[in-house]
Amino acid sequence: MDGYTFEQFMADKKTISACAFTVSQIGELAEDITTDTQEKHSSIPWKSIKGMRNKIVHDYENIDLAVLWGTISKSLPELMNQIDGILYHEIEETNIFDNEEDEKFKR
Repeated sequence: MDGYTFEQFMADKKTISACAFTVSQIGELAEDITTDTQEKHSSIPWKSIKGMRNKIVHDYENIDLAVLWGTISKSLPELMNQIDGILYHEIEETNIFDNEEDEKFKR
């Protein structure tokens, strides 16, 4: 939401709808994360992510748009950074490429 202000967000019903859909999809996908993985990465607010999804899907008309804005503008970028870190660590830990493939990949 770089370059968007809260006022612009509030005036743009298409953006509000797209953001609500995106957040609900993230919450839906979070349901597929195993309990073990959620416990391993407990710094991620899994319960809040799923709760926001439920609020959007089951009570769309009463979504607090200030909360949705905070989710999109602050929480989502933080979540993306956390997920990037987890994925980087997992790739490093599992070393999905052996040394020969690693060299090919770098080229």
